[in-house]
Amino acid sequence: MATQKFLWVCELNKDQPSKIWKAADIMELEDEEDTDFVLNSLILKTAVLGAKAVESERNLVAVKAKGYQDTEFEQPVFSLTLGRNDVISGMDLTLANDHNAEIEFKLVEGTGPVFITCNHVIELPEQEEHPTIMTASDGDLEESAAEEEEEEMEEVEEENKKTKGKKNGNAKNGAKNGKVANGKNGEHVNGTNGKKEDSEIEEKPTKRKRN
Repeated sequence: MATQKFLWVCELNKDQPSKIWKAADIMELEDEEDTDFVLNSLILKTAVLGAKAVESERNLVAVKAKGYQDTEFEQPVFSLTLGRNDVISGMDLTLANDHNAEIEFKLVEGTGPVFITCNHVIELPEQEEHPTIMTASDGDLEESAAEEEEEEMEEVEEENKKTKGKKNGNAKNGAKNGKVANGKNGEHVNGTNGKKEDSEIEEKPTKRKRN
């Protein structure tokens, strides 16, 4: 799983004593069904009293969430008092771990202000873990690949046709040249050259008789 972390903060006071965190309101997805592949977690990290907090006033903060089988519950998670414990840190309390979780922070006692800091962790499946879904871009890629394959086949056929045409042309030219050689040229070689050799043979015995 690919993990991404973001800060999420809120302020609780007497005018706004509650704040709701809902993953679906924060993330913008192209398709609502994509929430099935995204896991959202909210981890409480720190809480601190603001500058306008009342001295020695207790500020009790609770969370409201859904548990097993969507059972709702509300539970105090921390208490801050100015002058005693102004800040709390290192809690690392996972309040939500669901595809579409919802958490409500409530200031059930005191007037605040209380500043809460959380980590919003988003877990996305790796690319190979996504189900195979044919999209328009995938179809275009397959279509272009098919077109390229057809073009290659056509080029090969054209080259084969050109090669066959050259072979047929060479065969015809060879036939014509063969006729000429066996015809006029053949008669000239076999005729004239043949007679010349015979005359040379006849002259040689004549010269021998004179001697």
